[in-house]
Amino acid sequence: MSDTWLTRATGDTPTGALARSIDWAATSIGHPDTWPTSLRVAVEICFSTRFPVLVTWGPELIKIYNDAYREILGRDKHPQAMGARVRDIWPEIWPKLEPSFQHVFDTGRPTWHENQLLLMERNGYVEEAYFTYSYSPLRDDDGVVRGVLDIATETTEYVLERRRMRLLADLSETLQRHAGDLAGIGRATADVLSAGRADVTAMDLYLTTGPGQTYLLASTRPADDVAAASMTLVRDVAASGRPAEVDHTVVVPLITVGEQTAGVLVLEASAQRVFDAGYRAFFDLLASTVGTALSTTLRYVREVGDLRAVSDALQQSILPRGEAVAGLATRYQPAMGNLAVGGDWYDVVEVSTGRRALVVGDCVGHGLGAAAVMGQLRTASRTLLLEGNSPEAALVGLDHFARRLPGAECATVFCGLIDRVAGTLTFSRAGHVPPLLLRDGEARWLREAGSTPLAVAGDERREAVVELQDGDLVVLYTDGLVERRREMLSEGIERLAEALRPLAQEESVDAIADGLLRALVPSGSEDDVALVVYRHEGAG
Repeated sequence: MSDTWLTRATGDTPTGALARSIDWAATSIGHPDTWPTSLRVAVEICFSTRFPVLVTWGPELIKIYNDAYREILGRDKHPQAMGARVRDIWPEIWPKLEPSFQHVFDTGRPTWHENQLLLMERNGYVEEAYFTYSYSPLRDDDGVVRGVLDIATETTEYVLERRRMRLLADLSETLQRHAGDLAGIGRATADVLSAGRADVTAMDLYLTTGPGQTYLLASTRPADDVAAASMTLVRDVAASGRPAEVDHTVVVPLITVGEQTAGVLVLEASAQRVFDAGYRAFFDLLASTVGTALSTTLRYVREVGDLRAVSDALQQSILPRGEAVAGLATRYQPAMGNLAVGGDWYDVVEVSTGRRALVVGDCVGHGLGAAAVMGQLRTASRTLLLEGNSPEAALVGLDHFARRLPGAECATVFCGLIDRVAGTLTFSRAGHVPPLLLRDGEARWLREAGSTPLAVAGDERREAVVELQDGDLVVLYTDGLVERRREMLSEGIERLAEALRPLAQEESVDAIADGLLRALVPSGSEDDVALVVYRHEGAG
């Protein structure tokens, strides 16, 4: 080709040399010397920038492109794309492209597409790819739209990274909610990764319980599709602690517990993406997230297994047996479902004929540590009451005891003495939530005689007396019954009154106590709950 303006416009780039080698006269757009000024300007812009640019001209949309756009074509569509029709080069995505080209020709206005998914066949397989691009009109010397200028950038890596990070965040957050629950860890992993099939087309999670002992905990595949043949590889990885990779599938040993692996995670990558270093790094993060949750849960399960026997024995020694007492129902529900005790307690003490003490307390914390403190405080309060101390004096004595008992600081206590003959309730509160008195459907909160928690300097202990009538309901409780996150305590207290009113018609106080727990304590509660329900009947 002679030295024309095209030689100057295309410069010394590889695609420029390719453009100069094309017999343009044999195409529908003719010899470059016949091209209108607007097309020449567009071609010069195309080859003078490092941004991906495609120029198309004529009703057949003949392609002219630069080095940066060449990368978009992959390994299979270059160099034949130069001088060819768009629809011939991109048949697999032409149904998505054609409406945009037509819009530009019909309206003379540009289009805009952000992170659009295009399933391309440019590297020997169907590839998931994303692009942000704009089609702009190119006009001839008479102002008629004759071509389209495509300025594009591939955003595949950006889209994939954001999507994978969201998946990792969802997985981490979901697994945290199932801490301590092996079955829950398996279900949660399968549920989250099932929603992320664009990046994880299949997942199998195996639990390793000992040498050669590996079983399937969860999978995103139908049961019939979990390949039994892969178990050999899974066991090899569990035994060696070294990952394996087969085609687009990786088999990863999870974080070890002691000398054994906690489990094995099988992850299958999408066939629509190259399994490159970025993909492997994403799978490594997935394995780390699942492995940490599984390992932590296994340690917890083993520790709880050791502690369960201790906690059961401790419960028998520090909580009342719950003997049937007319007009009285007691309930205890620990926050930690696998331990039988916590920091809350109740006690019922028959002081003398017709006189009964009711105590409800709450130590700071949960589990065995709080339970041990609770047991000592309960024993001390029972001793003080059996010695004939009033509720006020009993709390003063508990103060002295708590100051010498590590972990007892800030414990709250309600101590009340019911005299069935006099028809009175004498009580004192050390920082404890106020009991509820329900009479004929009217709620009254016993806020009197309040003072600071145990072993905390403040007001002197004092007591108050309230008269009781036959049929009165008195509800003593710890804050786990009414307290909720992001909610004022007063809202929970009012909720207790609303829940109690319809239950007050029940003949059995046990039915009332059970109804309150069902209505007010959510499954998986994060706090211990102690509850005492008393219905007053005078002693003749």
